[in-house]
Amino acid sequence: MTVRRDKFDFEIGYFIKSPCRECNTREKFPECIDECPVLDKIQTILARGISCCYSSAE
Repeated sequence: MTVRRDKFDFEIGYFIKSPCRECNTREKFPECIDECPVLDKIQTILARGISCCYSSAE
């Protein structure tokens, strides 16, 4: 899958609480992570972001 990187991280936003806290399958955590559509969507959105910071490992 090709990911289009077209937004800076400050345009994407941030979390105020984990989506897993009120999930119906919370009792299966962390085994449910790989099949979770909510986390998949979040990861896809975050992967599209471009960091607005540059960190050099000097």
